[in-house]
Amino acid sequence: MTAESCPADMLRALPADSISRPPVKPLYISSLWLVTALCLAMPVLYMGLIAAFGWLEFRYYTDWVHQLQPGFSWGRLVAWTVPGFVGGILILFLLKPLFAPRHAASEEIELTAADDPALVAGIHALCRAIGTRPPSSIRLSPEVNAWVQFEPGLWGFLRGHRRLTIGLPLVAGLDARQFVGVMAHEFGHFAQGGGMRSSHLINRVNRWLWSRGYEWDEWDDRLYDWRSDADNGMFAVAAWLASGALWATRQMMRGLFAISFRMSRRLSQEMEFDADRYEAVVAGSACFASTALRMRALMLAFQRTNAQGAHVWQQGRLAADLPEAVMSHLQRFSARDWDDLAHALHADDTTHYWATHPADGERVANVERLGARGLFLDQRPARALFADFPGLSRRVTERYYRSMGLVFDARNLVDTAAVVDIDALPDADELAWKRYTAGMLGEPACLAPEDAARMPFADMAWQACVDELRRLMPDAAPLWGRRQRQRARQLEAAPRVAMLDLGIDIPMPDGRPADAVALRTDFAGVETGTTPDARLVEHISGLFARRLAHAVATMPEPERADATARLRLLQVLHTQAERLHALHLMAAACLPLSRGLQGGDPDLRDWLMQSATRYRAGIDAMMATLDAIPLDGTGSVARHLRVGCGHLAGVDDGPLSYMRATAPLPELMARLVRQQLAGVIASAQLQEQLHGIQPIRLLDIAPAPSNAAPA
Repeated sequence: MTAESCPADMLRALPADSISRPPVKPLYISSLWLVTALCLAMPVLYMGLIAAFGWLEFRYYTDWVHQLQPGFSWGRLVAWTVPGFVGGILILFLLKPLFAPRHAASEEIELTAADDPALVAGIHALCRAIGTRPPSSIRLSPEVNAWVQFEPGLWGFLRGHRRLTIGLPLVAGLDARQFVGVMAHEFGHFAQGGGMRSSHLINRVNRWLWSRGYEWDEWDDRLYDWRSDADNGMFAVAAWLASGALWATRQMMRGLFAISFRMSRRLSQEMEFDADRYEAVVAGSACFASTALRMRALMLAFQRTNAQGAHVWQQGRLAADLPEAVMSHLQRFSARDWDDLAHALHADDTTHYWATHPADGERVANVERLGARGLFLDQRPARALFADFPGLSRRVTERYYRSMGLVFDARNLVDTAAVVDIDALPDADELAWKRYTAGMLGEPACLAPEDAARMPFADMAWQACVDELRRLMPDAAPLWGRRQRQRARQLEAAPRVAMLDLGIDIPMPDGRPADAVALRTDFAGVETGTTPDARLVEHISGLFARRLAHAVATMPEPERADATARLRLLQVLHTQAERLHALHLMAAACLPLSRGLQGGDPDLRDWLMQSATRYRAGIDAMMATLDAIPLDGTGSVARHLRVGCGHLAGVDDGPLSYMRATAPLPELMARLVRQQLAGVIASAQLQEQLHGIQPIRLLDIAPAPSNAAPA
């Protein structure tokens, strides 16, 4: 095998039956089938319960009810109607999961031998090396995972046709050795034969028991409405009785789920240990821990990618290549991120009885005891195994977006950098920002350049401003995190305060009555200007404004003209940001309520329309002001903000539609403020160095590279 061979060629060269199977454990096999039989008894018990309720209904109406005294009375009417209603509703609810249509799972993209013959041949060679049948199909997923399952339907289970699903973010983030090891782990499940069939049956039963015990749907909502029907007392009482009986059966199903789940977990853990052995033999024991750490990192990067993607979609943009976006986030991990991940991996050393997988620490120790050298040691990127990984990634990404119900076209799909780096400054400006602000300017929009001429800041010398900021560092360290939490509580309280103002009583999510005082306190949030935090923010912002004014006064032309223009723009943005925040609070109150929370109340509906109309008038007035402010020769500030609201072009005549489309404005405004302020700070820091002004941090420790990953 030459060094020039591609990883797929090296994979195809694995000899057949080169990986021995572990010895069969009779106790494990017998336990496996016993647990399977007990789990399959749960649905039988459920059907017996339905039959028992049906028998009670039959006996009641064919025998017991006739023993009542003849003659009409309210008691006789109740005896004939209420048990039938309660029993009928209960049986109907119990039968529902047997006949209700199932949600169709989104179909993943299939990778065939025609698409990538070398990779498919390599996967088949790996299966032959393990001594198991190759997958009947290979599917591609946007998840950070890989798994095997039987093909859908009873026929796939009976014939033993198994499907391999590969998460492309996993491919993007692993090297070939790690990825092939993960594939060997999955094919180790293939080799488990009866164990995989038992696991499939057990998991199906557990998912079904969970749905019967915990899931709530529109049928339950309808029964809840019947219980609340105050105009028909007897009907409401019957609905309450049906609800009580249904609650009792749900409690029983939860108990059955707990029993079944706990019986099966230890067997699932043994299957994982067995599959780990195949991974170690193929990729080597030394590779297992680094793969586990890398997969944890990829999962965290995937979470960050999705969180950022939700915000960016408000601006009408989507990453065209999701696996690449995940990798971009991974490459920006700080040394602390990696330390936290490594600590979590090492701390995960105890397997809980109910866990589906053993603890990573136990799995690593078990694999390292094997001391396997490995058969496939190629450490080139795993994407090199694929003939056209970028093309597959884009196809999987688009399928993922459509499965979430997003409506988009090619104009919405942008390069990864336009999404991942949306808040990033140029490297030089970012470094200058960190050194100049020392983390003390968490909300740049709070800075009002005109404060430089206001007392007490107007009389402060240049170095005195910096020295005072240094003195405030211990107080400022927790300030911005505290402010962020206050703003989150403020946004959460906004719709509930609106309900209080309208006289509509609605409980808290945990069922407690609404605390009007606490809600209004949270809603006041950071706007209460007399609080210590508000005064500290005002003081810090004033010091930065005066510090910048000193630096601008010493700048040569044309830097001074550019910085002065930016400060004038920042003053306008500061004023408009305060107005925008008030409008944003109005939107935070309206949008949740418009999605159905007490949406049938006519007073609330009128209030929503009036508030949305006022919101639109306020945004239009702000945009009219910003239309007159030029921005970098590319148009006006308002045009820049409108372009960032990617769904603005599709707004209909409804004011609520306009409110949803302009939801990104606060984020766009904050980003613009930071970009403009960073341009001034880069020049201001240079002037401070030229004039011998000591920075806030006297010891400037260079940060570790953001992509410093452990070896």
